[in-house]
Amino acid sequence: MDYISAWRPSSFVVWSRWRRVGGAPFMTEHQRGRKRRSIKTNNASSSATVSDVARLAHVSTATVSRALNTPDVVRLEVRERIAAAVEKLGYIPNDSARALRQNQTRLIGVVVPTLSYALYADFFASLQGTLAQDGYFALLTTSDYDLHSEAEHAIKLIRQGAQGLVLVGRLREKRLANFLAASGIPHVSTYVTDPTDNENIIGFDNARAIREAVEHLVSLGHRRIAMLSGVTTKQNDRAIARVNGFRIATQIHQLPSESWIAEAPYTIEGGRLALRAILARGLEPTALVCGSDMLAIGALQECKARGIHVPRDISIVGFDDLEIAAHLDPPLSTVEVPSVEMGKAAGEHIIALCSRAPAPEKTIFETRLVIRKTTAKPRSREIITQRASRRRTPSDLLVFSSS
Repeated sequence: MDYISAWRPSSFVVWSRWRRVGGAPFMTEHQRGRKRRSIKTNNASSSATVSDVARLAHVSTATVSRALNTPDVVRLEVRERIAAAVEKLGYIPNDSARALRQNQTRLIGVVVPTLSYALYADFFASLQGTLAQDGYFALLTTSDYDLHSEAEHAIKLIRQGAQGLVLVGRLREKRLANFLAASGIPHVSTYVTDPTDNENIIGFDNARAIREAVEHLVSLGHRRIAMLSGVTTKQNDRAIARVNGFRIATQIHQLPSESWIAEAPYTIEGGRLALRAILARGLEPTALVCGSDMLAIGALQECKARGIHVPRDISIVGFDDLEIAAHLDPPLSTVEVPSVEMGKAAGEHIIALCSRAPAPEKTIFETRLVIRKTTAKPRSREIITQRASRRRTPSDLLVFSSS
């Protein structure tokens, strides 16, 4: 039935809910113009409704609901129109959307690359403790360093009622960047800095931290310095910044750089593979600067397997200063990252954004180079070459758990 009727004593009144003539809603041009103008498409769209989505996609609200909840029963072309409208409006299809728009859920979504790395576990523990003090609760998920996965999780967290987001890095998949801009959802980016705009950023200068590590090695007399980097092809902006810092430092000191960089995942095995790649190129580094402590630990294990003495034959600098770094043999020189302090600051900042209170002033933190026992002045080139090329035997290999 295409109408709703109600009986009154004085008259029979009919209200037309949907009346279609030639397949289009029956209304005047003036009414059409008013409806078109009523659709929200700017940053005020955090209050967008299912009706706004329906109007923009030219479908009924029931079709919008089916597309969002049981998409398989809706034609692909219609689903795509609805998805485009949802993204443009920043619509949040959630039963508690009213509470979300009024900043009442007190739930904060957190997406970190991994929890298998102690650095992010420490960061989250500090963040969670700070949120709890103000009655907020953290909803945690991981992206495995994948921007598409980060976007999927972040949007799902918001649709499940998260009031704000804490994310790692500044680079975003376009879909998530558009969603955040359209919805106006409070969010904080961490572990990075931006030379042009540090608004809502809690982090440190990754490039500068690596430059300081290279400067230390140069001051010891090293001229053949290689870098073991995290994977940059996944648009990991922290890894990219660290590689850029290495290139800048080597350029300043007129040292080679391009063929002296090897990328690998942030694991112990990744560090071993990266060092093997450097040596397989015929390079003879006297020092390594690593994009993480895990890569540095892997390099240490590979050196032991090959009979290369650290730091007598080769110096190694890590990055992060994990708890284990001070307890290795030899203890690892590394860059200390203030993860606990950043977690606390990120919590305070997202609470301020959600409650529309003044944000804390301190958002950029300093790293610190911690000198231990894996760095020293370089030895002669011939000794290192001889040891690096020595054939390995099974007894050389060490087993080191990365779990």
